[in-house]
Amino acid sequence: MAEEVVVVAKFDYVAQQEQELDIKKNERLWLLDDSKSWWRVRNSMNKTGFVPSLSEKLAAVVNNLNTGQVLHVVQALYPFSSSNEEELNFEKGDIMDVLEKPENDPEWWKCRKINGMVGLVPKNYVTIMQNNPLTSGLEPSPPQCDYIRPSLTGKFAGNPWYYGKVTRHQAEMALNERGHEGDFLIRDSESSPNDFSVSLKAQGKNKHFKVQLKETVYCIGQRKFSTMEELVEHYKKAPIFTSEQGEKLYLIKHLS
Repeated sequence: MAEEVVVVAKFDYVAQQEQELDIKKNERLWLLDDSKSWWRVRNSMNKTGFVPSLSEKLAAVVNNLNTGQVLHVVQALYPFSSSNEEELNFEKGDIMDVLEKPENDPEWWKCRKINGMVGLVPKNYVTIMQNNPLTSGLEPSPPQCDYIRPSLTGKFAGNPWYYGKVTRHQAEMALNERGHEGDFLIRDSESSPNDFSVSLKAQGKNKHFKVQLKETVYCIGQRKFSTMEELVEHYKKAPIFTSEQGEKLYLIKHLS
Protein backbone atom coordinates (compact mmCIF):
# COMPACT_ATOMS: atom_id res chain seq x y z
CA MET A 1 0.00 0.00 0.00
CA ALA A 2 1.30 3.47 -0.83
CA GLU A 3 2.56 5.61 2.02
CA GLU A 4 -0.01 7.99 3.48
CA VAL A 5 1.54 11.32 4.41
CA VAL A 6 -0.22 13.39 7.04
CA VAL A 7 0.34 17.12 7.51
CA VAL A 8 -0.52 19.39 10.41
CA ALA A 9 -1.85 22.90 9.77
CA LYS A 10 0.25 25.62 11.40
CA PHE A 11 -2.60 28.14 11.47
CA ASP A 12 -6.26 28.64 10.63
CA TYR A 13 -7.01 29.39 6.98
CA VAL A 14 -10.32 30.53 5.54
CA ALA A 15 -10.89 29.44 1.94
CA GLN A 16 -10.92 32.38 -0.48
CA GLN A 17 -11.94 30.40 -3.55
CA GLU A 18 -14.27 27.46 -4.25
CA GLN A 19 -11.42 24.98 -4.81
CA GLU A 20 -9.72 25.85 -1.50
CA LEU A 21 -10.37 24.21 1.87
CA ASP A 22 -11.00 25.73 5.30
CA ILE A 23 -8.53 24.39 7.86
CA LYS A 24 -7.94 24.86 11.57
CA LYS A 25 -4.65 25.22 13.40
CA ASN A 26 -3.18 21.79 14.31
CA GLU A 27 -5.77 19.98 12.18
CA ARG A 28 -4.46 16.74 10.66
CA LEU A 29 -4.86 16.42 6.91
CA TRP A 30 -4.02 13.74 4.36
CA LEU A 31 -1.62 15.08 1.74
CA LEU A 32 -2.73 14.21 -1.80
CA ASP A 33 -0.42 16.42 -3.88
CA ASP A 34 2.47 18.67 -2.82
CA SER A 35 3.99 19.27 -6.26
CA LYS A 36 2.98 22.95 -6.29
CA SER A 37 3.07 25.90 -3.92
CA TRP A 38 -0.50 25.04 -2.85
CA TRP A 39 -1.07 21.55 -1.50
CA ARG A 40 -4.11 19.40 -2.24
CA VAL A 41 -5.31 17.73 0.96
CA ARG A 42 -8.21 15.73 2.38
CA ASN A 43 -9.67 16.36 5.83
CA SER A 44 -11.37 13.99 8.29
CA MET A 45 -14.75 14.76 6.71
CA ASN A 46 -13.40 13.42 3.40
CA LYS A 47 -13.49 16.87 1.79
CA THR A 48 -10.62 17.76 -0.54
CA GLY A 49 -9.20 21.11 -1.57
CA PHE A 50 -6.13 23.30 -1.80
CA VAL A 51 -4.37 24.97 1.14
CA PRO A 52 -1.19 27.08 1.45
CA SER A 53 1.91 24.91 1.74
CA LEU A 54 2.65 26.26 5.20
CA SER A 55 2.06 23.08 7.11
CA GLU A 56 4.29 20.59 8.76
CA LYS A 57 4.81 17.07 7.46
CA LEU A 58 4.69 14.38 10.08
CA ALA A 59 7.78 12.23 10.11
CA ALA A 60 7.51 8.76 8.56
CA VAL A 61 3.79 8.25 8.86
CA VAL A 62 2.81 5.04 7.10
CA ASN A 63 -0.84 4.16 7.62
CA ASN A 64 -0.44 4.19 11.38
CA LEU A 65 -2.54 7.07 12.65
CA ASN A 66 -5.61 4.91 12.97
CA THR A 67 -3.96 1.79 14.37
CA GLY A 68 -5.20 1.23 17.89
CA GLN A 69 -7.98 3.04 19.66
CA VAL A 70 -7.41 6.60 20.88
CA LEU A 71 -8.69 6.64 24.44
CA HIS A 72 -8.34 10.36 25.12
CA VAL A 73 -6.79 13.52 23.76
CA VAL A 74 -4.69 15.23 26.43
CA GLN A 75 -2.74 18.45 26.85
CA ALA A 76 0.51 18.71 28.82
CA LEU A 77 0.31 20.78 31.99
CA TYR A 78 4.09 20.86 32.46
CA PRO A 79 7.20 20.08 30.39
CA PHE A 80 8.75 16.62 30.82
CA SER A 81 12.21 15.25 29.97
CA SER A 82 12.45 11.49 29.54
CA SER A 83 14.96 9.47 31.56
CA ASN A 84 14.91 6.41 29.28
CA GLU A 85 13.94 5.33 25.76
CA GLU A 86 10.44 4.22 26.78
CA GLU A 87 9.41 7.67 27.99
CA LEU A 88 8.31 10.60 25.84
CA ASN A 89 9.67 14.16 25.93
CA PHE A 90 7.09 16.91 25.68
CA GLU A 91 6.58 20.60 26.36
CA LYS A 92 3.85 22.41 28.27
CA GLY A 93 0.80 22.74 26.01
CA ASP A 94 1.67 19.80 23.73
CA ILE A 95 -1.33 17.81 22.49
CA MET A 96 -1.14 13.99 22.59
CA ASP A 97 -3.32 10.95 21.94
CA VAL A 98 -3.62 8.43 24.76
CA LEU A 99 -3.26 4.98 23.16
CA GLU A 100 -3.00 2.73 26.22
CA LYS A 101 -3.21 2.73 30.02
CA PRO A 102 -0.87 -0.09 31.09
CA GLU A 103 -2.40 -2.14 33.91
CA ASN A 104 1.03 -2.97 35.33
CA ASP A 105 2.02 0.72 35.52
CA PRO A 106 -1.13 2.76 36.27
CA GLU A 107 0.71 6.06 36.83
CA TRP A 108 1.94 6.12 33.22
CA TRP A 109 0.01 6.35 29.95
CA LYS A 110 1.20 5.39 26.50
CA CYS A 111 0.78 8.49 24.31
CA ARG A 112 1.44 9.66 20.76
CA LYS A 113 2.58 13.17 20.00
CA ILE A 114 1.42 15.12 16.98
CA ASN A 115 4.72 14.29 15.20
CA GLY A 116 3.98 10.56 15.46
CA MET A 117 6.40 9.75 18.32
CA VAL A 118 5.05 7.28 20.90
CA GLY A 119 6.11 6.71 24.50
CA LEU A 120 5.15 6.66 28.16
CA VAL A 121 3.90 9.83 29.85
CA PRO A 122 3.26 10.46 33.58
CA LYS A 123 -0.51 10.84 33.78
CA ASN A 124 -0.34 13.58 36.42
CA TYR A 125 1.51 15.79 33.88
CA VAL A 126 -1.46 15.92 31.48
CA THR A 127 -5.13 16.81 31.49
CA ILE A 128 -7.84 15.19 29.37
CA MET A 129 -9.15 17.66 26.80
CA GLN A 130 -11.35 15.62 24.49
CA ASN A 131 -12.85 12.16 24.51
CA ASN A 132 -13.62 12.05 20.80
CA PRO A 133 -10.72 10.62 18.78
CA LEU A 134 -11.90 12.46 15.67
CA THR A 135 -10.88 15.73 17.30
CA SER A 136 -7.35 14.50 17.96
CA GLY A 137 -4.77 17.07 17.00
CA LEU A 138 -7.03 20.07 17.43
CA GLU A 139 -5.79 22.84 19.71
CA PRO A 140 -8.06 22.96 22.79
CA SER A 141 -6.53 26.07 24.34
CA PRO A 142 -8.21 29.48 24.09
CA PRO A 143 -9.18 30.44 20.54
CA GLN A 144 -6.35 31.63 18.36
CA CYS A 145 -6.70 34.24 15.65
CA ASP A 146 -7.63 32.93 12.23
CA TYR A 147 -4.57 33.63 10.11
CA ILE A 148 -6.32 35.81 7.56
CA ARG A 149 -4.35 37.44 4.78
CA PRO A 150 -4.93 39.78 1.82
CA SER A 151 -7.41 38.25 -0.61
CA LEU A 152 -6.37 36.87 -3.98
CA THR A 153 -9.89 37.36 -5.32
CA GLY A 154 -12.55 40.05 -5.11
CA LYS A 155 -12.98 43.65 -6.21
CA PHE A 156 -9.66 44.93 -4.84
CA ALA A 157 -7.56 41.75 -5.10
CA GLY A 158 -3.86 42.51 -5.14
CA ASN A 159 -4.03 45.41 -2.70
CA PRO A 160 -2.29 44.62 0.60
CA TRP A 161 -5.12 46.22 2.60
CA TYR A 162 -7.96 44.20 0.98
CA TYR A 163 -8.94 41.05 2.89
CA GLY A 164 -12.12 40.16 1.02
CA LYS A 165 -14.70 37.92 2.67
CA VAL A 166 -13.56 37.94 6.28
CA THR A 167 -15.92 38.57 9.17
CA ARG A 168 -15.84 41.44 11.64
CA HIS A 169 -14.83 38.94 14.33
CA GLN A 170 -11.92 37.65 12.25
CA ALA A 171 -10.80 41.22 11.56
CA GLU A 172 -10.98 42.04 15.28
CA MET A 173 -8.93 39.01 16.21
CA ALA A 174 -6.29 39.67 13.56
CA LEU A 175 -5.92 43.33 14.51
CA ASN A 176 -5.66 42.47 18.21
CA GLU A 177 -3.09 39.74 17.70
CA ARG A 178 -0.96 41.15 14.88
CA GLY A 179 -1.80 44.83 14.62
CA HIS A 180 -0.45 48.08 15.98
CA GLU A 181 -2.43 51.26 16.52
CA GLY A 182 -3.32 52.68 13.10
CA ASP A 183 -3.12 49.35 11.25
CA PHE A 184 -6.16 48.72 9.08
CA LEU A 185 -7.76 46.39 6.59
CA ILE A 186 -10.70 46.63 4.21
CA ARG A 187 -13.16 43.77 3.92
CA ASP A 188 -16.43 42.96 2.21
CA SER A 189 -19.46 44.00 4.22
CA GLU A 190 -21.24 41.06 5.90
CA SER A 191 -24.67 42.73 5.81
CA SER A 192 -24.56 44.52 2.44
CA PRO A 193 -23.10 42.46 -0.44
CA ASN A 194 -21.96 45.46 -2.53
CA ASP A 195 -20.53 47.49 0.36
CA PHE A 196 -17.30 47.33 2.36
CA SER A 197 -15.95 47.93 5.85
CA VAL A 198 -12.75 49.53 7.08
CA SER A 199 -11.47 47.87 10.27
CA LEU A 200 -8.94 49.94 12.23
CA LYS A 201 -6.76 49.06 15.20
CA ALA A 202 -7.35 51.68 17.89
CA GLN A 203 -6.43 52.09 21.51
CA GLY A 204 -9.02 50.56 23.81
CA LYS A 205 -11.47 49.43 21.15
CA ASN A 206 -11.07 48.81 17.42
CA LYS A 207 -13.17 50.83 15.00
CA HIS A 208 -15.19 49.68 11.99
CA PHE A 209 -16.43 52.09 9.32
CA LYS A 210 -18.96 51.22 6.63
CA VAL A 211 -18.14 52.18 3.05
CA GLN A 212 -21.15 52.24 0.73
CA LEU A 213 -20.83 51.83 -3.01
CA LYS A 214 -23.45 54.07 -4.65
CA GLU A 215 -23.28 53.62 -8.38
CA THR A 216 -19.54 54.28 -8.94
CA VAL A 217 -18.90 56.38 -5.82
CA TYR A 218 -17.52 55.15 -2.47
CA CYS A 219 -19.25 56.88 0.44
CA ILE A 220 -18.11 56.94 4.05
CA GLY A 221 -20.32 59.20 6.13
CA GLN A 222 -20.83 62.35 4.07
CA ARG A 223 -17.55 62.03 2.19
CA LYS A 224 -17.45 60.63 -1.34
CA PHE A 225 -14.51 59.18 -3.29
CA SER A 226 -14.20 58.01 -6.87
CA THR A 227 -12.01 55.02 -5.91
CA MET A 228 -11.22 53.01 -2.80
CA GLU A 229 -7.55 53.87 -3.27
CA GLU A 230 -8.44 57.55 -3.09
CA LEU A 231 -10.36 56.93 0.12
CA VAL A 232 -7.41 55.13 1.70
CA GLU A 233 -4.92 57.85 0.76
CA HIS A 234 -7.27 60.57 2.04
CA TYR A 235 -7.60 59.01 5.49
CA LYS A 236 -3.87 58.53 5.78
CA LYS A 237 -3.65 62.33 5.87
CA ALA A 238 -7.01 63.30 7.37
CA PRO A 239 -8.59 61.70 10.46
CA ILE A 240 -11.16 59.01 9.77
CA PHE A 241 -12.48 59.44 13.32
CA THR A 242 -12.33 62.22 15.93
CA SER A 243 -13.53 61.51 19.47
CA GLU A 244 -15.34 63.95 21.76
CA GLN A 245 -12.04 64.42 23.56
CA GLY A 246 -10.35 65.40 20.32
CA GLU A 247 -8.50 62.12 19.75
CA LYS A 248 -7.89 61.62 16.02
CA LEU A 249 -7.47 58.29 14.25
CA TYR A 250 -5.76 57.82 10.89
CA LEU A 251 -5.18 54.90 8.54
CA ILE A 252 -1.45 54.60 9.15
CA LYS A 253 -0.58 51.33 7.39
CA HIS A 254 -2.23 48.12 6.23
CA LEU A 255 -2.20 45.14 8.57
CA SER A 256 0.78 42.87 7.93
